Amino acid sequence: MHSTASAGHSGWRAVLAILAVLGAFAWGGAAFADDDLVVPTDEATIALGKERYSAKCGGFCHGAGGKGGRAPCIVCGRFKRGGTNAEIAKNIAEGIKGTPMGAFGEVYSRDEIIAIVAYMRDEQKKKEAEGN
Repeated sequence: MHSTASAGHSGWRAVLAILAVLGAFAWGGAAFADDDLVVPTDEATIALGKERYSAKCGGFCHGAGGKGGRAPCIVCGRFKRGGTNAEIAKNIAEGIKGTPMGAFGEVYSRDEIIAIVAYMRDEQKKKEAEGN
């Protein structure tokens, strides 16, 4: 009987492990749940982020370089719905309910969304260096 109980527990552990792995690939917030999401600072990632940002966000909503347009400035360091890298990435992926901010998790990969955040942070640094 003891071995049957062990087998039952190991079965649940296997199911939980599988769910954890699947959750890591899900867009439901698990992909960007880490508040310490580190975004790359290399030129290639920032260029990719700029390209993806410009295609969907730049001229339409948040303006060139994220300085604002029909939607708020996203390089000013003030966020109504979370300003950590992970929260920003999650907002890009899932959108923000009750606002015009759409979800881009079906449009862009996780790496592309992280590149957009890297681009935003790079633009934020430039803006701060200019004293704006």
